[in-house]
Amino acid sequence: MENNRVRTVSGIVRGTWGSDPRVLAFRGIPYAKPPVGELRWQMPQAPDFWEGDLDCIEYRPMAMQDQPGTDPEEFWTDEIHPTGSEFKRSEDCLYLNVFTPARSEDEALPVLFYIHGGGYQGGYSYEIEFDWEHTARKGMVVVSVGYRLGIMGFFAHPGLIDKDGGFGNYGIADLYMALCWVRDNIRAFGGDPGRITIAGQSAGSGAVQILMAMQKTRGLIAGAICESGASLGFGDLAGHERGREFALKQGEEFLEKAGLTLEQAKALPWEELRRLEKEILGSAFHFTPVTGGNYIPDAVDEMWLRDRMPRIPILCGYNSDELVLLTRMFHSMPGTLEELDRFADRYGDKKEEFLSLCGCVRDEDVDALFDCQAFTGAAGARRFADAVSAQGRCCYFYEFMEKVPGKDNAGAYHGAEMWFAYDSLARCHRPFTGVHYDLARRVSSYWANFIKTGNPNGTDIFGNPLPQWKPYTPEDPFRLGIRQDMTVSEKMSEKEERIYEFRNRFADERRKG
Repeated sequence: MENNRVRTVSGIVRGTWGSDPRVLAFRGIPYAKPPVGELRWQMPQAPDFWEGDLDCIEYRPMAMQDQPGTDPEEFWTDEIHPTGSEFKRSEDCLYLNVFTPARSEDEALPVLFYIHGGGYQGGYSYEIEFDWEHTARKGMVVVSVGYRLGIMGFFAHPGLIDKDGGFGNYGIADLYMALCWVRDNIRAFGGDPGRITIAGQSAGSGAVQILMAMQKTRGLIAGAICESGASLGFGDLAGHERGREFALKQGEEFLEKAGLTLEQAKALPWEELRRLEKEILGSAFHFTPVTGGNYIPDAVDEMWLRDRMPRIPILCGYNSDELVLLTRMFHSMPGTLEELDRFADRYGDKKEEFLSLCGCVRDEDVDALFDCQAFTGAAGARRFADAVSAQGRCCYFYEFMEKVPGKDNAGAYHGAEMWFAYDSLARCHRPFTGVHYDLARRVSSYWANFIKTGNPNGTDIFGNPLPQWKPYTPEDPFRLGIRQDMTVSEKMSEKEERIYEFRNRFADERRKG
């Protein structure tokens, strides 16, 4: 790494000192050809070799999406996109960033491969809550990656099925190619290609679960972190994955309503495609990963339940107040007794049993019901932890419970743990104080220890012992409560437990036909 230069398989990249000069930062390294022109809606291709040095000192454009940070009333504008309106967007978005404290390729440091969230519709690899330089200083090489999103990343159509049966999952294929790039190049940055931990939050966590499900990734991944997004469905609520036939029909109907042929759509500016998507389909999430084909051959939940995943250590969990921002947005949860009655129809001949367990007699009871752990992120995350631990995998399970300070009373909102896991509180607009910084030191140390060893336990960066985090097992379903006193998370109430078990039985019976 002489003169901040590193030779990759495609050519030499030149980085720069980070704001912390002990870390070298390489921003905007191409890991694939720009997916533009004839390469739109095609699987990614390896980049061309370049001559001379490629300066990698600035972040490249984020993937196609609505411009983040433009709505002052939106929660996420202040929270993670305070400068989002200043960043460029482009179809030419297949770049990754490397942050390394190494000074030679012989150091063989563990590697964090990070996938941003955003519902597969938005987000970018350099959001403000990620302090990758600070994270790298904990003794690892950090790679953050951009990938195609929304209609550009997950549009499916019969005319786009390739010779290998692939279609629709261009964003997932991007992540796989980026992971292969890390395997082939990270040693030159001082990283160990045999110790790559993949991590992500929200949709990024979903992408982690998908990557683990792919046969192509066997042997590439040493560990996985799923943050406020690890989940197994119960079959009674819609998920983000789309089935093959639904996705192909959706693509055909979209072009028909837009009055476009596939060839015309390939040539249309992406801004116009996005405008047509919102005009024709509305503002919900339409284009997400597709089950079927050679990247996701079966439903990811099924692959977990059938024990077809790699046996690697997993750190996963959820946030106490995720429901506030997400559940009603994605699942249209009922808020009245009448809506609850219609919701219960999905349980068929078990409808009355479900309603009896709910015990709702007023509309207000319905709100409280869907705020409880039997329906929030706690339920899906626990089902995931139950499944992987029952299969003998090492699983460390958490509930992030620390209510972040601020006038908006956001609580332990969806994604709040990012500020603590990546020790980036100083970047946030919230009035964090010393106790929060102490908590961030502990949480980020758990994460760093896991990336290094597959076990979060040990000491913090100053050598202080961390509270014990026991693995989650069927006999001892330990759930670390991440808050200032770091106590064990509270169990579900008796009522919540009964509803959770009901949903589990329903899911198992539905799977068995």
